[in-house]
Amino acid sequence: MSDEQQPHPDEQGNTGHYERADASKFPTTELGQRAAVEGMAAAKGWTGPGLSKSVREHNRRAAARSGLEIDRPRADVLRDKMLAIFAEMEEATELRRANQEAAHGLRELADRYAEAESHEERDAIAEQAGASLTLAEAGLIRRVAKAMERALPEMIVAAHVGDGEDAPGMAAPEIARELGCTSRHAYQVIRDNPWEARWVLYRATGDAQWEPVHSGTVQTTDTAAELAYHILAERVGDDVALARTDVRVCVWWTADELDDEPDPDEARATDYREGDTPLNH
Repeated sequence: MSDEQQPHPDEQGNTGHYERADASKFPTTELGQRAAVEGMAAAKGWTGPGLSKSVREHNRRAAARSGLEIDRPRADVLRDKMLAIFAEMEEATELRRANQEAAHGLRELADRYAEAESHEERDAIAEQAGASLTLAEAGLIRRVAKAMERALPEMIVAAHVGDGEDAPGMAAPEIARELGCTSRHAYQVIRDNPWEARWVLYRATGDAQWEPVHSGTVQTTDTAAELAYHILAERVGDDVALARTDVRVCVWWTADELDDEPDPDEARATDYREGDTPLNH
């Protein structure tokens, strides 16, 4: 080709441009060369069983002219392994998608259940959902139920203890109604798992502050509110001076990892008594 025939840099030619591969990176051993050939052949589908015999023979002859040697049995094994990996990846992807959809559906169901205003409404929601769950949703519920079994006693105790005025402790029949179990079972769990309470009795000072007077820890199966009332009644009943001033008792659950001086605002229950007023709740 003369200089006049050479394409100019700004012309759009159709001449292919190739870069020679770095020969230093080629496999040097026979096994390495064979593995490279087999991998390329399998990836390009040269030796798959779905090809006709004439096509496979043509591919082998073409590879032979290029100086390549294809080991068909090994190439088939490599192809089967690759297909198996792809199938596993697709199955795992589908499983994740199904679990995500199931979790989303159950979250909506849980929100509806929590917003129900009566036990009868909750029963209706549960019955309706039970008949319309997908297999993935049912599987998720079963797995969550199994995982929950070990945590259930602590959940029952926590519900019984209570957490302040907005979430007072629940009696065993209430807990049983929520869980769909018998009251006897709820009672048994509460009796078998007493919780450790820390309490402080305060009396009012003249500057509208509270001064700690008595404190202690106790193992109990009462709710936090019940325990606060009993401690207040006992301590004030035995102390004439305390009976003449405003007092309060705060109760915490030691499982909450309390500070040396726990915050009364974080108490599980608080009971008050004004000075010279009878203790009757």
